[in-house]
Amino acid sequence: MEALDSEVKARKTLGTVEYVESSGFTQGILPTKKDVVQNMLYLLQPKRAGQAQRSKEDAAYLLAEHLQEHWLVCNLHTIGTQNIKKLILKMYEEFTRLYQTRKQRQNQAFTERADKFNESSEKLFDIFSTRTKPRGLGRISSRRLMTRRLERSG
Repeated sequence: MEALDSEVKARKTLGTVEYVESSGFTQGILPTKKDVVQNMLYLLQPKRAGQAQRSKEDAAYLLAEHLQEHWLVCNLHTIGTQNIKKLILKMYEEFTRLYQTRKQRQNQAFTERADKFNESSEKLFDIFSTRTKPRGLGRISSRRLMTRRLERSG
């Protein structure tokens, strides 16, 4: 999935931090929020998305699946794909909103928001699942198990 170095890559600068499109993640290292934004930039490039041009939702879903695979390779379980997609879209919308702010509107409050976003972009894009129960054992399944146990003992 990696683009050739000779190709022109999408570059967007927010404050003092440059975001350059990239595909994939470093093997064995969990991605940061910046990595996720850079992958979204890659997936949304018209030359990569094809003639139909990929929507943000489609790109976020593809990236969510890729993130899940990457985390599973690192032997970590994640939240669901739809929830990851929502997190990606929320973060990418914030990046886009900050990036597209007109120069005359870039006041002190903007600078603070951009700095805060850039600072948080260096942190882990956390999609770890804290569920202690295995998926699929809901209330109904638990009741069935309890009923079966009672039937066996009685």
